Amino acid sequence: MKLPFKQIPDPTAGAVRPRPIIDVVVEGLELAPQACLLDSGASAVRMGLYVAELIGLDLTDAPHTTIAVGGALVAGRMAEVALELSDGDESYRWVAPVWFCEPWRPAFGLLGLTGFFDRFNVTIAAYEEWIELTPVSG
Repeated sequence: MKLPFKQIPDPTAGAVRPRPIIDVVVEGLELAPQACLLDSGASAVRMGLYVAELIGLDLTDAPHTTIAVGGALVAGRMAEVALELSDGDESYRWVAPVWFCEPWRPAFGLLGLTGFFDRFNVTIAAYEEWIELTPVSG
């Protein structure tokens, strides 16, 4: 599956350079796909707590910890959820642990090592601004 880079607007400066960002559907909520940055430096998938609220996820008894994200400490709660991505022709769905964090400042989620990079072989062509994802079998 080959996907183009995307621009995420900066509220203070307008559009920024396109980056390896893909839309991920969380728990089948196709009306609100989440823009997520491929981040090989993130140990896991991270999203804002508001995403858990959108899908109606109760995190009352979920495992929790403090996580450093972008130089700030956030409170994270983990739940295994269904994730899906598509290029319009093919799609891939998998279940992954996702840390839902508060406060969440980025305009996108993070796709990290556990839950994303361990599920795909990833090629990033920064000069040409595209990503190629091949699901790992097994």
